Amino acid sequence: MAFTRVHHVGLIAPSFEDAEKVFVNGFGLVIDRRRSNLPGGRPGSLPDTTSVEIPVAELYLEIIKPNGSTGEAAQFLADRTGGGFHHLGLASDDIQNDVRLLEQRGVKIRSDQKWDAKGPVFLDPATTLGLQLQVAPSEEYYPHPAYRGAGEIIGMAHIGIAARSYEEVYHLWNDVFGIPQNYSRDRGGPRRPEAAGQPRLGPDDPVWLKEFPLGGCVLEISIPADTESGTARFVAQRGQMGAAFHHIGPYANDVHRVVARATSNGIQQIGRIPEPGQSTNYVAWFHPRTCLGVLVEVWNRPEP
Repeated sequence: MAFTRVHHVGLIAPSFEDAEKVFVNGFGLVIDRRRSNLPGGRPGSLPDTTSVEIPVAELYLEIIKPNGSTGEAAQFLADRTGGGFHHLGLASDDIQNDVRLLEQRGVKIRSDQKWDAKGPVFLDPATTLGLQLQVAPSEEYYPHPAYRGAGEIIGMAHIGIAARSYEEVYHLWNDVFGIPQNYSRDRGGPRRPEAAGQPRLGPDDPVWLKEFPLGGCVLEISIPADTESGTARFVAQRGQMGAAFHHIGPYANDVHRVVARATSNGIQQIGRIPEPGQSTNYVAWFHPRTCLGVLVEVWNRPEP
C-alpha cells in the first residue's frame, strides 16, 4: 500500500474567468490547456461539472465549475458564496489493493460511487473525519516548463487541515493511510501567560502543528491549543466530524514578488510581511474572499 503524492486539490468556483483572475493573473500560474483547454475544459471530478487544471509542480489545482444549478458542486457553491476547497486527491500506485486495504481499516467508498476498481473514487467523509478525499491512480505528472507560468510559485509546500484531535488525525494518516508523521516538525502550542499590562505573548492563533509528508508536499495539521482561537472556531463550525480543509500553502522563492503581483490584481493580503532582507523566512496570507473562497498562504520555507 502506497500513497505516493498529492494528486490534485479540488476547488469549486463560479466560473473559469474567476479562477483565471485569481490563479493566473493574481498568482502567475497557468491553465494546462493541453489537458483542459478553454473554453470547454474537461469533465470534472464531480457529476455535472466541467473543470480545468492549473499545474503546481507535481500536483494540480482542479478548478471545478457546476454545469447547472443542481448537484453536489452547485450546492457547495450555494453554501459557500464564491467557492472553496472541496476535496483532496491522493495518488495511489496500486489503487485496487489500496482501496481494499482502506476498507479493511474502516474507510468506506461513498455510496453514490460506481467504482470500476481502476479509476478515481471518492471516499465516504463519515469515515475520514469529514474530509472529502478522492483516491486516484498515480500518474507521471510533470508539466512542461511552459506550464510554470511566471515562475514565482514553484510548488505546493503544504495542504493545511484543521482538526480537533491529534489522536484522530494520527490514526487517519499514519494508521489508515500509511503516511508517517515527521516528528521533527512538531511545533506550536498555547499562548504563554503575560504579566499585567504587558503585550500578549505567543501566537495570535495558538495551535499545535503536525506534519505528514506526502511526495513533494506536506499535510500540515493545525490542532487548536485553546477554545477561543480562530482555528478553534473554524473547527467547531466546519470540522464537526473531526477535521476540515483550512488552506493551501504554495511555495515561492520570492514571496515579495508574489505579494506585489497578487495585490496589484485585486487579491487582498492579510496583514503584512517584513521588508526584503529583514528576515529569512517570509509567510504571506491572502484572504479567501478574493481567492475563490480559499485561504492561501505563500511562503519560502525550505524543506529540511
